[in-house]
Amino acid sequence: MTWERGHAPIVVEGEAPLRFVVTAPDGAPATLEPYLGMAGHAVITREDGAVFAHLHPAGTISMAAQATFLLRQPGDTVRGALARRLAEMATPGTAMADAQTAASDTLSFPYAFPKPGRYRMWIQVKRAGRILTGAFDANVEP
Repeated sequence: MTWERGHAPIVVEGEAPLRFVVTAPDGAPATLEPYLGMAGHAVITREDGAVFAHLHPAGTISMAAQATFLLRQPGDTVRGALARRLAEMATPGTAMADAQTAASDTLSFPYAFPKPGRYRMWIQVKRAGRILTGAFDANVEP
């Protein structure tokens, strides 16, 4: 797993370059599998414990909330209409489910560091049925 962060400093409240590429042992692009319904997960902590964040490539909202916002349309106040669409989306092998869980060898996490300092990040992905974890350090400037 490689962090493609570039050379620019990471600054407080700036968009963080959290883009990661996963390769197979032979250097070929890895095919990532859904892991807990997502392409990957990240945990970020500041060295003193004052910051802790659990991130997803789609942001920090839950998959259910994200799906609800994406699927919600006028008239969804009718009991069951949204629930039926969510159930259809979650059915494995359907185009809707595949679109939500499709993954490539690259994933990005939206985030802006809230405070300066030293941070550690753990990135988890699933490949070939195994959970892989990469650990990375970052120094965030004011």
